[in-house]
Amino acid sequence: MFKDIRLKANFGDYVDKYELNGEREEENEKRYICYTYLSQIQPARLDRDFDLLDEICDSRWEDLDIIGFAIALNDQLLTTATDIDDVLQIEKKGNFELYLLTYKKSINVDEVLSAIKNEKEDTEAAEIIQYMNSQKIVAKWEELPTVNLIIITDEVKDALIQKKEAFVQKTYQINEEKLFRIAKANANEYKTILNFEEEFVLPNKGGEATVVLCKAKQLIDILKNEDDMIRLNLFDENVRAYQGNTDVNNEMIKTLREDPENFVLYNNGITIVCNGLERKAKTCEIEDPQVVNGCQTCNSLFRAYKKKMDLSKVKVIVKIIQTSDEVVTRGIVRGTNRQNIVYEVAFETIRQFHKDLEDFFNVMKVSGFQKVYYERRSKQYYFDSKIKPYQKISFRILIQSMVAMYMNRVEISHRHESKLIEEYKGKLFVEGQSFYPYYVAALLTANLDYLVKKEKKFADIKNYKMHILFLLQELNMGPAPDINDKEEIEKYCKKFMKLLSDIKFENLVMIAADRFRKLIERWIKIKGSNYRFAIKDKPEFTEFMLEELRGNTKRTTTNSIYHGTVLNVNTDKNGNLYGFISCKPNNIYFNDLDNPGMSPSYVGKLVSYKVAGTGKATRGINVKLI
Repeated sequence: MFKDIRLKANFGDYVDKYELNGEREEENEKRYICYTYLSQIQPARLDRDFDLLDEICDSRWEDLDIIGFAIALNDQLLTTATDIDDVLQIEKKGNFELYLLTYKKSINVDEVLSAIKNEKEDTEAAEIIQYMNSQKIVAKWEELPTVNLIIITDEVKDALIQKKEAFVQKTYQINEEKLFRIAKANANEYKTILNFEEEFVLPNKGGEATVVLCKAKQLIDILKNEDDMIRLNLFDENVRAYQGNTDVNNEMIKTLREDPENFVLYNNGITIVCNGLERKAKTCEIEDPQVVNGCQTCNSLFRAYKKKMDLSKVKVIVKIIQTSDEVVTRGIVRGTNRQNIVYEVAFETIRQFHKDLEDFFNVMKVSGFQKVYYERRSKQYYFDSKIKPYQKISFRILIQSMVAMYMNRVEISHRHESKLIEEYKGKLFVEGQSFYPYYVAALLTANLDYLVKKEKKFADIKNYKMHILFLLQELNMGPAPDINDKEEIEKYCKKFMKLLSDIKFENLVMIAADRFRKLIERWIKIKGSNYRFAIKDKPEFTEFMLEELRGNTKRTTTNSIYHGTVLNVNTDKNGNLYGFISCKPNNIYFNDLDNPGMSPSYVGKLVSYKVAGTGKATRGINVKLI
């Protein structure tokens, strides 16, 4: 049991928050240590991804004297081997970091990694290690993987670095006081001091605001923690994470190396929003800082620092604004992030659709179920003690459940959200779509997570929850209508919600789980024992489920009804109206012959439509104002 009274209090809050009071205290303590330390790597990820934390704290590691094991690629905690492809698709090159947490002071890292890699039972960790060491992925390593051995003990020692043939080992010793400081930093409850060269004070009605010119080293001092890691929680409010080896970031590194004096002229600097700001001489004391613009600059500087580049001639402009007004913060985020490259993915959850969806969740309630909340921004409900972790749905979880339930693509629903956003852009989270299917998906996911976590009888389906979601819908409601048919999908979802309020949810899950077990038995009987593996990501198994449930393998498509904004309406030489609807890559032509009743008033308005014809003859029909 923890001795530090402050850490003990934090631990007690964690146990209450995650409803772990019925579990063994020793197990809860191990879980809390892993949660706290690894939340530095990818802030907020483990607040809701219970399955990943279970995998990290798997009891199988106990025989290896390990209390937790995790793998990250470019600061993304990996869930499956396919996450590697998804991350590298964006960033091309990658840095792998492995984390071994232990109480034992002497651990043979080579033996532990070998044992995990050759684990006979089916583990995601084994598959990830095997894949990251494949010839295909090794070719994309930016440098040797780093294995971080974190020893929890009464002593604190400086990091010990050993370069080995296949990896670089870093050994850390941390005590309870250090763990407590990490927990406070994760909650962004800390103060930091930025030293600077020059200052220009800005007018700010709500608080302090200043622009400073500082040396790169002075900025890096507030970016890094005690273990010389970048404080990733500094970027919780940023619209995008570090993008890695993009042309822009590589150009920044090149400037830092070859033309350091002019870096300040070429770079827009960074913007920090904070809850408290106090200026004294050539220092700023900043309370609870958040970098809302300049994530790429900060990470590129830190990357150059870690590569031991000479940054003595590099200077950076930093704008620091004190405000506790969320509206002001949002305005600063939007106003300081105008680069076109950001909008495609990074701004997804600050689009109006997501804001309206969040409001919709807040007013919805189904009898017999806890409310669910759409946490579209990192740690949005972190400090609201009334909202339990399982009631919060992140964008990652929401898009995964939507792909499983309404796109009928269960086999890819576990993929990284960046991959899913790319594949379903223009098909999901589209203006004019009903919010009901998103709410039903979130409601089922949150309650299924909670049930599987509490009831040991569902332990065997823990890794197949997306399949169970799909079955819950299919067995009780049949195939869903097209998500773009607003009237029909709302009827369908409201009927489903009524059914859910009338029947005990656990009974519905029991039926779905039993059916899933029988489907697996039949699948293996037909295909052979070798087919019991990798069911989760096999499209053939999804098609098998469809055949067994529907009698065919037809998947509901999402292409019958589209949405777009009318760009213009004109009159041809015969007096007929025609116009174009916004669509990528080519705008959609439509006319009043196919769409009686269309008028010039359609310009600038959102419409639904279907598509007729092919190739250059494609045109919009059944065009209706939304």
